[in-house]
Amino acid sequence: MCRYKISLLSVLILTLFLNVVSTAQDSTSVSKWDNQIYLGNKISYGKYDWRFSTELQTRMRNQMQTLDNWYIEQVATYLYSKHWEFVPDFRFTVKPDKLEFRPGLGALYKIKNNKLQFINQVKWQVDFSNHGAADNAFREVVFLNYKYNEKIVGTFVCGFIYRWREHWNGFQYIRVGPGVSYIFDDKHILNFSYFTGIENNGKTVQWAGVPMIQFVINVNKSYKYTPAYYFSF
Repeated sequence: MCRYKISLLSVLILTLFLNVVSTAQDSTSVSKWDNQIYLGNKISYGKYDWRFSTELQTRMRNQMQTLDNWYIEQVATYLYSKHWEFVPDFRFTVKPDKLEFRPGLGALYKIKNNKLQFINQVKWQVDFSNHGAADNAFREVVFLNYKYNEKIVGTFVCGFIYRWREHWNGFQYIRVGPGVSYIFDDKHILNFSYFTGIENNGKTVQWAGVPMIQFVINVNKSYKYTPAYYFSF
C-alpha cells in the first residue's frame, strides 16, 4: 500500500510538471539550452530532535562560464516525529548585481519502507534584496531515495517553485532528475545529481541541464528519528 501511494503521487507530480511546461511554452518564448552547474559544501550537526546544517554553494550559468550567485545557507530542522520535520532556514546570496536575504519555513513528510524513502517537501520563502524588492515563493518537491547498499543511495527528484511578484506570478523553476550518493563512512558523503527543467521569468523560458556536486560532512548522527535525505535546488 505504501509503495502504491508513493507511485501514484509521483505520477501526479510528473503529470503536473509536463502540464506546466506546456503552459509555459504557450505563454512565453523559449530560449536556447543552457548548461549550468552547482557546487556545494555542507556541514550537518545536532543531536536528538534538532539537526542543523550550514552550506556554502556556488552556481554557474551561461554554459558554466558566468557566476550566477554564491550563497551561505543556515538550516534548522526539528525532527517532530517519525514522519514529520519542520524546517526554518535563512539564506544569504551574493549575485553580480545585488544581495539577497531569504528567510524560509518548510515542512517535510517522509515515509521509509525497507530501502526506500519517500519525502514530500513544501516550503514558503521570501527574498529581500538590497534594491528594496521582496518576492514571495512556494516550493513543492518530491524525493525518492533508494539505498542499494551501505555505500550507494540513488535519488529521483521532481519539483517546482511558484513565484509571485508585483508584476508577475508564475512557475519560476520546474526541475526533474536523478542522483546518486556515495557514502565514504558515517561522516562523509558525496552527492551527484543532474536536473533538467526550465527557468521562467515571465518573458522567456530558459531550458537548462544542471549537474550538482555536493560534499557533505555529518559531524553528529545521534538523532531521535531518521532525518529526511534531501537537498535544495
